[in-house]
Order: sequence, then C-alpha cells, then structure tokens
Amino acid sequence: MTIAPKTPCHIIAGPLGVGKTSAILHYLREHASHQRVGVLVNDFGPVGLDSTTLAAEAPETQVLNVPGGCICCTMLSELPRSIRRLLSEQQLDRLIIEPSGMASPAQVIDVLRDAQQELNISLQPAIVMLNTVDFDEETFERVVYYHMFCEAADILVFNRCDQADASKIERAERWAGKLDPPKLRVVTASYGKLPLELFELTGGTTHTQEPRAHHHDHDHHSHDPTIHPGGFVLDIERRFDEEVLLVNLMRICYQGIDRNQVLRLKGVFHTKDGWQSIEIANREVTMRPSAHRRDTRMEWLTQPGAVDQARILEEIDRPLNRQEITGLLESR
Repeated sequence: MTIAPKTPCHIIAGPLGVGKTSAILHYLREHASHQRVGVLVNDFGPVGLDSTTLAAEAPETQVLNVPGGCICCTMLSELPRSIRRLLSEQQLDRLIIEPSGMASPAQVIDVLRDAQQELNISLQPAIVMLNTVDFDEETFERVVYYHMFCEAADILVFNRCDQADASKIERAERWAGKLDPPKLRVVTASYGKLPLELFELTGGTTHTQEPRAHHHDHDHHSHDPTIHPGGFVLDIERRFDEEVLLVNLMRICYQGIDRNQVLRLKGVFHTKDGWQSIEIANREVTMRPSAHRRDTRMEWLTQPGAVDQARILEEIDRPLNRQEITGLLESR
C-alpha cells in the first residue's frame, strides 16, 4: 500500500490589512503554474473578499473560504473538515492557510498540530506578518493583540517597508532580534513579496530548535565570571503538570540548587493545561499564558557554579512535598 506524502501546510497570519492576501498572491504568481496549491481563507466578514480576490487572480488554485468570523472562534471546529475537503478535491503540493486578522494563530496551530496525522499534513513554521509603519516597541510589547502574533511566530515578517523610513525598519529588526524565544527568521518585505525560501524552511511549530548560545539578557552579567548561564530545549510532546512545575521552579529559585544561587530563570512550558510563560527573579513570580508553540525551553543564571540541564530537570520533576509548599509560600 502506497502512503501519500504529507502535504506541507503553512499558516500566514497577522493583523488586519497587513498584506497576508498580497503575500499569498505573490507566492501563487511564482508557483501556481507548476504546483498544485490549495488556499484556505478565513475572511473576517461574511462576503469573502479575500478569497474572491485570490480565486479571481489565481483561477487554477483551489481556494476555500471560511467566512463570517475568525477560525479561532466560531469556525475553529470546522478547520480540519475544511482542510479535508480541500485535500479531497485533488492531491495538493502545498496548503496555505490565511486566518482572519482577528484570529489567534496559537489556537490555529494547536488544532492543525493535533490533526496532522489524520489529515496527512506537515505543519511548517508559522509566518506572521506585521506592518512596519505601525511598529512601536512599547505598543508591540504591551498590547495583547500584537503580543499574541509576535509570540506565535516562527518567522516574523515586517511588511510595508516601502512606506516606512529606514530608522523605523532598523528599530523593528533590532527589537525582533531580541525576542525570546528567538525566531527562526526575521525578514523585511514590501508589497507582500515574501522571500520564497521561507516556504522551504523547516523547524518551528513541531520541531525542536537549539537555544541561542548567548542570550541578550545575560550581557550585563558577562563581566562576572562567577555567574553562569544555562538552558534547555525540550520536544513539544513533553508536558508538565502546572502545579508541580511552578512549585519546583519557585523552590530552586528561593532555596538554590547544589549550593548555587539561582539568580533568575525564565521559560515557556507546554503544560497539561496549555502553554505558560514563567519568569522568577528577586522572589517575584510572573506567570501568564503564552502563544509560543515551537517547544518547551528555559534559561537560567546561577552563582557561583554552573548547573547542567539534567540536574535542573531532575529538580523540576520532583514530587511535591506539601510541607515544603507551605514553607515556600510563607517565605514569599
């Protein structure tokens, strides 16, 4: 029995009006003559303007519209069925999904990842487009709407650079280069013309990536030879119990590990209750839901000695001691 090859599936997400449809049209103009491409469009309104545009300009492309809302809300349960319908009409070389600008790309990624085997698709690195003209460091970090896009991106594209001045483009690239977890690629573009090699990149939402060797937050410690950075990246399938994880992270930060003080730790974790971003420094604990979907990863600083990955993981996985929990909470 011959097993059909998995169809590469790409998400191109981003805020309303950022140029997602233009990016797909650019790809189709370059490839539709020799590739069988399917496009699933989730128009925000009920009329289906984006899908109509795609169907008119690329008539040889299979275009399916999921209108009237965003994939992550009312139509999320319909996503696998819509993909199955597209794939049943013909064998595709590539599938591109354009969620509404109101959709959470993280939730779309979750649904697609869970349905990969059933649909025989291969989820590729998530592409998120942002408008360079709108870029402002404080806004992009503070506003949840932008934050969810930036966190979920494997590949971050600053589009509409033709309308932005050079200093803003440089600021945007510099800011994106410091994002944690780091991106597979940060690129600039105009008129939605994405570098075509982005569609050939692997890694991202379903593959583990190596952590960066020197994190930017460690730079101000580099002069002190007694401070040691460490980190790990774990496969996406590894899930933590949220309560056990948080208590054990607090314990090693408050009490130290192997006579070493843990100055700071931060990470993104795949837990049984979803993805969580956790940071602990100076006995302050910050925990919030995360849109990152690539892998579980954590970084830490210890003093005066280094602590390796295996030792940290051993402590993170320790069974909870209720008396210890009480002591931790009282020590805060």
